[in-house]
Amino acid sequence: MPIRTGLGARLAVAAACAVGVACASGHQRPQALPAAALVAPQRVDVVVQGAVDAEVMPLVEALEGATRIQIASWTFWRGRLAGKDVVVSRTEVGPINAVAATTLAIQTFRPRLIINQGTAGATVPDLRVYDIVVGEATVDYGGFATSHADAGQGSNQANWRRMPHRLRFDGDERVALPVFPCDPDAVAVALGESYAHGRVLKGLIGSAFQFNQEVDRLNWIHEKYDAISEDMESAFAGGTALGFNTPFLAVRIISDSDFHSPGIDPDAAGHGARFVAGVITRLPRALLTRWDPAP
Repeated sequence: MPIRTGLGARLAVAAACAVGVACASGHQRPQALPAAALVAPQRVDVVVQGAVDAEVMPLVEALEGATRIQIASWTFWRGRLAGKDVVVSRTEVGPINAVAATTLAIQTFRPRLIINQGTAGATVPDLRVYDIVVGEATVDYGGFATSHADAGQGSNQANWRRMPHRLRFDGDERVALPVFPCDPDAVAVALGESYAHGRVLKGLIGSAFQFNQEVDRLNWIHEKYDAISEDMESAFAGGTALGFNTPFLAVRIISDSDFHSPGIDPDAAGHGARFVAGVITRLPRALLTRWDPAP
């Protein structure tokens, strides 16, 4: 199958980023529904993800008629938000969970768009707590290669080299992906959303199964990978979505900065989730249906 225009555009973003390499409450408790009850579900408009309850429950509470669906170790809630068919996915924490939950979401609900959202730490001093980063792309900053060194020669991360992921689209040649691009139309909608608690900026969102609090290490992540924030899921959900040819957007709110504010702010996750609910509300129907087959 040929790569459709949307995927081609996102790969163009990946190439461009690689050059510099910068590039509602009041609802009843949702009813649980076993995965076996899901038979050829109607396609949903948006799957919106978060790793932990603080990131997803404000979105679940915003759903009308929410139904809880449990598939193995991963939980989903399906309902309506602003006239759109929306699934909230609690991915759980880390790369394995992000890939599994994203794969299940795509195979089960066939979303027109996936939004991965939640909290993140700052890897640059310019970002402050409550600022929101809309991802032009995501990057796995845990991918690197080292040169040989004998015992006793130490380890020097200044010499570590970036190592890209590779995907084989439609079984053809492997494509090196230094970053996983986000959908530019969805990025534009998110950048236009109003927000009262901080700034909304476009940037490269970094992910790895790490929690870094050493400022020199944070500086290295930014210098080597151009990431301005760090989390544990965005890049892995984004890479999975790209492999399935599914439009993807990453949005992260800064909950902590070891440059200024060590410790996670407990209100950040809620502010970020409500911002994303606003983005979903503003998504044009034409954007969501642009890749649907012609009737």
